[in-house]
Amino acid sequence: MGKKSHPEAFQGNLKKKYYYEGWYNKIVDKNQDSIYTFIPTIVINKIANNSHAFIQILDGKTGNTNYVKYELSQFENLALDDFEIRIGDNFFSSKGFKLNIDQDQAKVKGSIEYINPALWPKTFFQPGIMGVLTYFPFLETYHGIVSMNHNLKGSIDVNGKLIDFNGGKGYLEKDWGSSFPEAYIWAQTNHFTNPKLSFILSIALVPLFNIKIKGFLCVLWHNGIFYKFTTYTNAKIRLLDYKIDMIKIRIEDKKYSLHILIDKKNMRFSKLKSPHLGIMSNDIIETMNSKIKIKLYNKKNKKLILEDTGINAGLDLSKIELLL
Repeated sequence: MGKKSHPEAFQGNLKKKYYYEGWYNKIVDKNQDSIYTFIPTIVINKIANNSHAFIQILDGKTGNTNYVKYELSQFENLALDDFEIRIGDNFFSSKGFKLNIDQDQAKVKGSIEYINPALWPKTFFQPGIMGVLTYFPFLETYHGIVSMNHNLKGSIDVNGKLIDFNGGKGYLEKDWGSSFPEAYIWAQTNHFTNPKLSFILSIALVPLFNIKIKGFLCVLWHNGIFYKFTTYTNAKIRLLDYKIDMIKIRIEDKKYSLHILIDKKNMRFSKLKSPHLGIMSNDIIETMNSKIKIKLYNKKNKKLILEDTGINAGLDLSKIELLL
């Protein structure tokens, strides 16, 4: 299946009418004083003639964002079977990234290496988190996990402030397609008391054959084991309760019951741009200061397998009422 069996790699081409593809690089320093995401992306809309590349930057502590724009010609894919791209003088890959941004709005230089990544365990039917759906050509958007958890080596100078990320932690995922979902919840953290525990959740309204369905994916990585709860594995959302200060979710499959409590009290949300038909015309809100409590039970004997609370959690929200 070619590049579709490597969803971490660049999936598109520059001839598409409407298209976007971006990689979400989250890094947190060892003392958790600095949290950043760097999102290298391309967007294509041949009708609006506004195709370009960019790097979106979010400072998780201050909430400040930057949208650093480049000509589409400054984007280059460097590998067919892995994530390896260049935008301007900036290089991103599954092994880390190097930044050389020198614009009025942002000056960022440095390099980060990813150490001991927890890579998605590939099979033919599950090349990525979307399973066989990865091979379907007609979906609005696709999601991929590159690394659930990795250590960091390196430092970055952000507007004159040198930040040491040695011994920190990172997370890397991606999205591609024509548009972001109209409504969705996305949550992620790998800062639990157990350093070998990571969590990702996405619930979205998915257009499919002129109808809209509620699709979801949720993954726990615990001591080297992946627990996968998705629409295609026949897992079910048994509870989705949205309140002003929290979100309660319960997901079950044949073996396990996963209880999720997302704390969003006093959250400071930032505005990020998201794509619609290859134009970054939509606003989404994101924080990296949420907390996520999880409990995983064995349904057969009702035994509690794990219980932990993750901090520095990313949380994106868009039109939640359509999911309830």
